[in-house]
Amino acid sequence: MEGAFMGLHIGGPFAGAGGFTLGLLTGLITADSHYGGLNAQIQSEQQKDHQLEAAIEEELERQRALENQVTQTVPQSTGPLQDTSAAPLPTDQDGAPQKASVASRPHENVSLASITKQATSPPSTPFKNVKVRDINGDGVPDLWIYYNPHNPGEILRQEEATKSDGRVNSWSYFKDGQLVRRDVDTTGQGRPDIVFYYDGDKIAREERDESGRGHISYRAIYQNGRLIRVEKDTRGEGKIDSWIYYDTDQTEGIIAKDEKDLNGDGAVDLWTYYENGRVVRRDVSEFGLDYLTEQEKELQTSALPDDPIPIAPQS
Repeated sequence: MEGAFMGLHIGGPFAGAGGFTLGLLTGLITADSHYGGLNAQIQSEQQKDHQLEAAIEEELERQRALENQVTQTVPQSTGPLQDTSAAPLPTDQDGAPQKASVASRPHENVSLASITKQATSPPSTPFKNVKVRDINGDGVPDLWIYYNPHNPGEILRQEEATKSDGRVNSWSYFKDGQLVRRDVDTTGQGRPDIVFYYDGDKIAREERDESGRGHISYRAIYQNGRLIRVEKDTRGEGKIDSWIYYDTDQTEGIIAKDEKDLNGDGAVDLWTYYENGRVVRRDVSEFGLDYLTEQEKELQTSALPDDPIPIAPQS
């Protein structure tokens, strides 16, 4: 268009027509060059996209091959080999905990899981810091020993199925090669109901959940392996209300004193003292005295017959 205006201005109509034609040809050549460069750029970007898609597909194929290799390498196991940090908790067939009573006698002589027993053909495991053993030789793993990955000779945790059913019911924890705690599931409800604490190679404390409600109802304290005190929750309210102290100078099991909280406020209301297992003195608080008096009245009332037989006067 600029060529046409210039030709028209300089040479008249014929020169204007010639300028228009020349300008049109120049514009077409310039447009073809521009669009040709644009198409080349588009093709270059498309080629990059194809290369990126090929790289992504190659990476996905490599991941699938790796997953197949791991699946073929890891064997199926009945033990808790999929998690080396959490203890497996067994449940019953319906998935609900089974309730059962727990004995109230101290278990200070409960035997520990033996690591030195002869094991038969331990199953293979993909974890280097775990050893799985079959203690009774029935083909079912019943002992799992977890080692420190930074110190392969140091045991961190041990799990045991003491009933030979493949279900873990005992968890032992170690520190610096020594046993510090042992949890035991005696009822088969899938969680520990007795916990033993150790100091060196001797038992230091024992705690039980006898009601299965998740709180401690019995606690035994030991000194140098000997029982010195027992604490109990006699009401089932989740609070200790009875303390029994044992004479450590005499034969084990001889009671020296016991204390009771009669109203559950955390304060002792009744003290009973013993010598050679016999009561020699009893002290009571003001509230304790009122409480015992009321209890005695209720006992006497309940002992009376409902319909006393009238006594006829003598003549």
